Amino acid sequence: MKPIYRCRVCGCFTEERSHCGVPAELLLDGRSRERLSRLMSGLLRHFPEAVGLRLDPQGFVGIEELAEALRRLGHRWVGEEHVRAVAELDPKGRFEVAGSAIRARYGHSIPVRIRYEVEYPAQPLYHGTSRSRLDSILSGGLLPMKRLHVHLTTSLEDALERARRFPDPVVLAVDPLCLKKRSLRVFKGGKTVYLVRRVPPDCLKPLEHV
Repeated sequence: MKPIYRCRVCGCFTEERSHCGVPAELLLDGRSRERLSRLMSGLLRHFPEAVGLRLDPQGFVGIEELAEALRRLGHRWVGEEHVRAVAELDPKGRFEVAGSAIRARYGHSIPVRIRYEVEYPAQPLYHGTSRSRLDSILSGGLLPMKRLHVHLTTSLEDALERARRFPDPVVLAVDPLCLKKRSLRVFKGGKTVYLVRRVPPDCLKPLEHV
């Protein structure tokens, strides 16, 4: 991931080395940013209780509480500004900041109540997975497994990135119009991320040449 800088003039977070006409201050190098983003996602989506965090019913927790939890995990340098910077510049819109609180926008395996907007994009949606799972998916569809929703994306590149985590990657194309005809609501979860409870087999097909 790209490093994050803080403007010395206006104080905003940026991925550019200079801002407002002056060199910006390095806040997070790329490696630290990626590690912090993964930890934040894990705590807010899956295991807040492991570090004593208590999310409200909508999934929010105080930013300083999250920073303190990260420090307890050994990242003693983490402050509120680091959490805000990662959340604000996340390329997929994984996080939402509201005043002094933060939550993960999607991806939860713990029960939270988040109001999503229903949106059926005009372009296809994609899902990266393992070819070893293909027979099961083509017979039973895509299911959320341990999460609350199936994650889809408008970005073929992101779907490929996810698929390549497996030794036998494959990308599935999903037809939003088919989901709408099947009365399956599609929710806008992040900048490129869409959520649905399930995807029936007739609404998807594997891409052979990606």
